[in-house]
Amino acid sequence: MRIAQDFRSDEILRLEHLLEGFNYTAWVNTYGPFDLSRTLEEQLFHSIGNEVIIGGQSCVTASEARSEITEQLLHVGDGGYGPLDLTAKRLEILTLLEALFTYVQLDQASAITSFWLTKGHPAYPVFWDFSFDIQGHGKRWILMGSSSD
Repeated sequence: MRIAQDFRSDEILRLEHLLEGFNYTAWVNTYGPFDLSRTLEEQLFHSIGNEVIIGGQSCVTASEARSEITEQLLHVGDGGYGPLDLTAKRLEILTLLEALFTYVQLDQASAITSFWLTKGHPAYPVFWDFSFDIQGHGKRWILMGSSSD
């Protein structure tokens, strides 16, 4: 028997729990802080252990990143999939999300890059996914999330 331990923050684990649903799971993770001595691809390879290929990147503002992440985490789905009782959980989800934004220093970032992976994603995105490289004060945080069935 193999025992695996999940070292992600309580906020992330709670977010995932709140977003569980019918034929639907969410995955969120943060990596960092790291210094900026590696490229994003090198840091991803080092952090997730997968050979990664970045499919594209674009610079975004903190407001744009915040909006995209919030919109995707609050994705309601439809009759065949989606989080259960999302309306009742919305306030707690938003509170946890603010804690996550604070942890990765989203609002203090000097540069934020949205990116997507064509190879090596650590989860299995089906309905939505997001990935952000957040840099500030000489450090890098990587914030990723996705949902699947």
